[in-house]
Amino acid sequence: MRLKQIISTLIGAGCVLSQSLASQPEVAPKPNIIFIIADDLGYGDLSCYGQEHFTTPNIDKLAESGLQFTRHYSGATVCSPSRCSLMTGKDGGHATVRGNGPHTIREEEVTVAEVAKAAGYHTAMIGKSCVTGNTQTPEVVLQSGFDYFYGTTDHRDGHYRYPKFVYRNTERIDFPENQLHSGTHYDGHLYTEEALGYLANQSAETPFFMILSYPMPHASIIAPEAERAAARPFVKEEVVYNKARHYSHTDEVLANYIAMITIMDTAVGSIVSQLEEQQLLDNTLIVFTSDNGPAFEGGKLPKMLNSAGPLRGGKRDMYEGGIRVPFVASWPAVMEGGEQSDHASAFWDFLPTVCELTGQAAPEDIQGVSYAATLLGKEQPKHDYLYWEFHEKGGRRALQQGDWKLVQYNLNTPKTLKTELYNLAEDMAERNDLSKSHPEKLSEMLKLIEDARVPSEQFRSKGLDT
Repeated sequence: MRLKQIISTLIGAGCVLSQSLASQPEVAPKPNIIFIIADDLGYGDLSCYGQEHFTTPNIDKLAESGLQFTRHYSGATVCSPSRCSLMTGKDGGHATVRGNGPHTIREEEVTVAEVAKAAGYHTAMIGKSCVTGNTQTPEVVLQSGFDYFYGTTDHRDGHYRYPKFVYRNTERIDFPENQLHSGTHYDGHLYTEEALGYLANQSAETPFFMILSYPMPHASIIAPEAERAAARPFVKEEVVYNKARHYSHTDEVLANYIAMITIMDTAVGSIVSQLEEQQLLDNTLIVFTSDNGPAFEGGKLPKMLNSAGPLRGGKRDMYEGGIRVPFVASWPAVMEGGEQSDHASAFWDFLPTVCELTGQAAPEDIQGVSYAATLLGKEQPKHDYLYWEFHEKGGRRALQQGDWKLVQYNLNTPKTLKTELYNLAEDMAERNDLSKSHPEKLSEMLKLIEDARVPSEQFRSKGLDT
C-alpha cells in the first residue's frame, strides 16, 4: 500500500468528534464545505473590507451572515506555493511547493481533499487547479483526493479569460472559438455554471466538499461587455493597457477589473440561492478568500481602486499587502453573523480545520492550527508564529509573532540585505521600521526566523540555505 494510502487510512481510522463539535450537539458534525478562492484579489477589493469605488453586495451579505477575519493570511505571496499551503496544511518553510513553476504536490502528501474524502465527502475542484503548477496533468488533481475536476491545470492557462480548452476529469474539452484574448466561453462564467451544476446534483444524504478556484482578477484583465458596461459608471478616470506583452490588451483596465470581481460576487449570490433552493444552506460552510495580494500586472497597480486597502505593497511583497487577504466565512447553522475576528490565521490552517469539523485526526507534520473554534465562537488556540518565504526578487521572508513582524529583503545579497521590524497593532501600514529602536525584539525575531524552516532541495537559495 502506498504511503499516501496508509496515511489516509489512518486518518479515517482516527475519526473522533472534535471537542468543539461535541459541545454543540445540535450541529451536524459534517457540514458541507465550499471554499471559493480568487486569484490576486486584494485586501481592499471587497466593500466589506473598505472598498469605496464599487460594491460587492453578495460577499458582503456572506460576511453579514457569518464571520469576517481581519488578520487572515495567504500561504505565500504568489499563486502555486500559496495553494500548496492551502492543500497540505504546511507553511512556506515546510511546503513542498515554494514557488511558481513546474512543481506539483508530491504523491505522498496528504491533501485537504483526501481528508474530506476519508470522512465520507464527495469532493470537487472547479477552476484553476491548486495542485499542478504549470503542468498539463489533470490526473494529478484526481489523485490528490478529488472525485471530480473541471478546469485548467497549467496555472499559466489561468492568465487568459478565454482558454482554448479545459478538462472535465481527464477529458479535454476544446473551445475552438476561444483565442485566449477573446472568444465565446469566458472562464469565470464557465466555472460558475459548472459549480452550480455540481451543487444541483448534491443532497443532504452525502456531504460535499468543493473548492471553486477562480483565476480572477489575475491578469489578463478583461471581462465580457455586459459586465464591463455595468462597471463603467464606477470608473472616474480609465487606465489603458496596450503593451505588446503576455497579457490581453485593453483600453479599460479598471472597468474590466471591477467587472471580474463583480462576476465572482454574482457567483456567490447564485451559489447561496442554489443552496437555499436545495435546503442545504444552513449546514454549509462557505468561505471566500484570495490566494495573495493585488498584482502589478496587466496595467493594474494596487494603488488603483485602493486594492490593498490600508496595507503596504502587493503581490510578491512580504509586506501585509502581499499576504494579508480578505477571508469571509458563513455557516448559518452555527454562526450568528455580523462578527469580526482578529485571530491571526493562514492558509495552512484550512486542512486542520476541515479535520476538526469532520471529526478526524490531523496529520502530525503540519504547521496549521484549526480555526474551527473561531467559527464556533469558542476559545481559539493560537500560532506561536506565522512564516513566509519567497525565492524571487533576490529572496524574501517574513515572520509574524503576535503584533510583531520581521521582514527581510535581498537575502541572496548580504551587502544589500534589508531587515525591518514592525508593530502591526500600532502600524498596520508598516511605515515605521522599529529594528533600530527595539534591538532586543529584533534579536528575538531573528532567532525565530532562522529556525522557522526546513531546507528544500527544489527551492534552494543562497540567503536561506547558508
